[in-house]
Amino acid sequence: MDAPLSPAQAIEAAARAGFDINLIECNLALTPENRARQHDDALALAQGLRAAGERHYAQSASASAPSC
Repeated sequence: MDAPLSPAQAIEAAARAGFDINLIECNLALTPENRARQHDDALALAQGLRAAGERHYAQSASASAPSC
């Protein structure tokens, strides 16, 4: 079994694997309240985009439906 990595080695390995270390450090510098607020804002944006997409595709489907 491999020896555990030092913190510096773990960070280096994560960066090589494609993790955005700067983004992680910036988020960890925030207070828990600020991180929760960012999460809530991102969730509200995602829900708004989903609702807009559902409205758009519902209108497109009804506009292209054949009338009998």
